[in-house]
Amino acid sequence: MKKENQRARGRYVSAEKVQQMFADLGVELCLGRKRIRAARSEKSISIYVNGGTVNISFNEKGGRP
Repeated sequence: MKKENQRARGRYVSAEKVQQMFADLGVELCLGRKRIRAARSEKSISIYVNGGTVNISFNEKGGRP
């Protein structure tokens, strides 16, 4: 795979970095709140905060088996 294609699709990082990124995001989104509005479907998670939305979508295609 060419380097241009790798950059366009992102890059590989350690699982620990991804876990820390999601932990930091959760702390930041919930800071100062007791409850937070969220919805989950089969292929996505939506979190509603301060008039904005954080969407996390799951794509079945791609990756290595």
